[in-house]
Amino acid sequence: MKKLNLVKTLQTLAFCLLTATAYGQKSNILPNLSADHAKQVLICDGNQDFKTPTSEHIANEKIGIEHALTTHSLQTKMVKSTRLIDHLKMGSKQTVVAFGTSLTAVGAWVDQLRTVFNQQFPGQVNLINGAQGGANSDWGVKNLDEKVLKHRPDCVFIEFSINDAVGSRRTSVDHARKNLNNMIDRILVKIPSCEIILMVMNTPVGHTRERRPNLPAFENNYRDVAKERGFQLIDHGKAWNTFLKKNPSRFLFCVPDTVHPVRLGGLEVSTPTMAMALGLQLGNPETNNEQPCFDYLFRMMDVDKNKAVTRAEFDQYWMDSFNKSDRDGNGMLDAKELWSEELVSGLDDNKDGKVSYSEYSASFSKHFTKRDKNSDGSLVRGEIW
Repeated sequence: MKKLNLVKTLQTLAFCLLTATAYGQKSNILPNLSADHAKQVLICDGNQDFKTPTSEHIANEKIGIEHALTTHSLQTKMVKSTRLIDHLKMGSKQTVVAFGTSLTAVGAWVDQLRTVFNQQFPGQVNLINGAQGGANSDWGVKNLDEKVLKHRPDCVFIEFSINDAVGSRRTSVDHARKNLNNMIDRILVKIPSCEIILMVMNTPVGHTRERRPNLPAFENNYRDVAKERGFQLIDHGKAWNTFLKKNPSRFLFCVPDTVHPVRLGGLEVSTPTMAMALGLQLGNPETNNEQPCFDYLFRMMDVDKNKAVTRAEFDQYWMDSFNKSDRDGNGMLDAKELWSEELVSGLDDNKDGKVSYSEYSASFSKHFTKRDKNSDGSLVRGEIW
């Protein structure tokens, strides 16, 4: 029986190689399959001897068909490239799925990137936002078929580290890494030619950073997997950290709830980061006026749900945000509470080494008055950001 299984395994491997050659992907498939070297999926479209395992089995690493990649294939050095742009330049239409957390689901960068794509390659890119607010990699494993695979994408952006790192969820770094590799494996099995691009998103500050005590380790999962498997990594974290150091007060204005960049944040950091990494000309993303993050913030501020935010509701939102970061309750924020010496330095007008609520909310307070164009004491959708 073992001999028969070995024969079937070798036959399937040969089929995969033939299929890969037909796709022009022979050099890409084997080195990209599974970073958990012992357990691998060997399924090719058209081979009826093997059935795709359920997402639950994959999530728990209960895959019944195993094989060992050769030492040579595991050590093959992949050449990083953006095949997406190469295909667009050749006139091919491309389907792209952005898969991740609220940083993608309500990230203005997605709509802005769609605009940039359309400016340079009119009608060629179908950019689908398959992300979900509050999602982590467990959700990603369970929803991969519906949110990604059914679209048969040519390229997939993946990011879940920000929510895998939430301490209250008790997700281990190792479990998150297995989930990431399982999603990658399933995509490549279903669509061998798909280009996978991993992303590390902007680093939160204040209370939203406090909820993620081991965030760097979860972010490094993506950096390490990208390096090991030869994928491109787009590191928003580095870009946003540079922006924070150069203009800390502007940083808070672009990421007002300390974790979700608004439209302006997309225009100044996230979208240029994406364009540069992909090899796109930046173009004019500002022509896209969608404000998905503001819509989210608006709903949070609008306590009485009358589709208008009063000055009292506006101020209360920022006071609540301030208080969540003020762990010792002394009415002041220090570098430990904000998780950023640069942010304290930039907001600390009187240079006492701490940030008061008036210093924290100074730019927001002025913004309300400036945006309340009819001076009716309330803001409606489109007036705030």
